[in-house]
Amino acid sequence: MPNTPAEADPQWSALVKPEEAARSSRDSSPYATRMVDCGLEWDAIVITPLKRGLAALTHLALPIDRGYPVLADYVRQELIVHVRAGTARRCTAQGTRSLTTGSWLLMPTGQRGSLSATWLSTPHPTRPRFVDPGELSDALRHVDQTGAA
Repeated sequence: MPNTPAEADPQWSALVKPEEAARSSRDSSPYATRMVDCGLEWDAIVITPLKRGLAALTHLALPIDRGYPVLADYVRQELIVHVRAGTARRCTAQGTRSLTTGSWLLMPTGQRGSLSATWLSTPHPTRPRFVDPGELSDALRHVDQTGAA
């Protein structure tokens, strides 16, 4: 006869959403990241490879210390750039992916993060600055054409 779960035991079906799956480990784990839903306060553009995305930001002459939220995923070699909510799909360059409403992103919980979610440029605490997706798309095309990555 199969065991019947106790009322307090979590059900597998409750783990369908990333936030629910991470909740129990988040409270007891030393990891410095969490899953955050996109499309509310910001969208994100994922650029591969990481080096190419960094070259595009250099081409745009964006200062690292001015509050532009930019993450690196060193495990997947991706750059993640936050943009204004509802604008990510304006980046049409090859090798990019838009994270909008319905998407989830691994984010650092503080200043450090992990190999999968590291702040390269931390957002301003009250007024984050966002990269324009059209300009980012143009910068990526420039990098692709010149081989600057």
